[in-house]
Amino acid sequence: MKRYIIPILSLFLTACTGSREEPTRALLAASLNNPSGSTYQVRFFQSTTLQPGSTDTPRLVGSWNLDAPIITLLYRRSLGAGNDQLWVLTPSRLRRYNASNLTIDDVGTPQLDGFDEALNVDCSQGYLRPGQSNILLVCPPAPTTPPRPIEEYRAWIIPFTATALPTPINFLDAYLVRLSTPARFTLGPNDQLLYLTPSQFGQYDFLNPFIERPLSLSTSSPSDLIFVNGQALGLFDDNDAFTTDTTLAAWNLSATAEVGLSRDSSIAARSFARGAPPVFVLGTGLARFEGGFQLPRESETGLLLSRTRRYSTAAVGIDQFLYLADQDSPTLLVIDLTVNIASALTTAGVRSSSLGSFQERISSLAFIPVE
Repeated sequence: MKRYIIPILSLFLTACTGSREEPTRALLAASLNNPSGSTYQVRFFQSTTLQPGSTDTPRLVGSWNLDAPIITLLYRRSLGAGNDQLWVLTPSRLRRYNASNLTIDDVGTPQLDGFDEALNVDCSQGYLRPGQSNILLVCPPAPTTPPRPIEEYRAWIIPFTATALPTPINFLDAYLVRLSTPARFTLGPNDQLLYLTPSQFGQYDFLNPFIERPLSLSTSSPSDLIFVNGQALGLFDDNDAFTTDTTLAAWNLSATAEVGLSRDSSIAARSFARGAPPVFVLGTGLARFEGGFQLPRESETGLLLSRTRRYSTAAVGIDQFLYLADQDSPTLLVIDLTVNIASALTTAGVRSSSLGSFQERISSLAFIPVE
């Protein structure tokens, strides 16, 4: 338990004094794919060497070579007995690695932690979402027009201690087969299933009738869904490649509460940054969401955060930095979150670093605190 004390105390002191105390000892794991060279790696960088204000060259602590393209990473810190975990999804497998022995000086070689399962389905569009005791794996069908029916989705709710894939979610269940598509899923309170479609925002525990609110977004497609601070938050794509438009849906999971819709035409956000609040959305452009969208001023960041810049993934660290991956190059941007992103963020609060060669792309990021 004591390994949490320094990061938590550091955040508290920063909030009180406005200055940074002892830097959080952490790694940033970045998955990079180079299909033309058939190289797929998880690279581990010392996080402090990536941050604004640091004059150090980004320090690569080590790399893990894998045998297939990496779709996404998910890190889970053990809260008791057991190992810290790094889950790695490829188009055909889900693997869990032991992350307990990672340090800022050595990451060793990848050690499987009792879970290495073939999915027997194409999961190249897949994603992972953490719950309290389980991880959700979703393998949607390839995007088509019209969208594929819900029966063609594959998903599993997997205990963090599992040694094999459990029975998949039955999308022929009477309460699920009725869902419109395309659909996004995540885990909510007590690991209940949350779902978002163009016409439905709901919660289902597989035992009781669903709780659901209607939506009227038939021309849009849900692109991401998370549960944070007691709210389910979803993003919608307007399916127009020539416009920038973001719609965020917020619901407190009450059967009587309306779904709040927030729109902004300055960015085309399609996903959420992973990690603890604050909530950031990204795609073409970037914004913080707190009841509304807060966009960084382009003129003050030297166009580093241009609203036409595209991002593939992001992670929020407990060290109060936002780690952003460029979609079109192996470039990482790191933003200091102790300043106001909408009014006080300047060039000095943003750092850009290359994490690979021009042929490589960053597919996922994971912030990993270490001893």
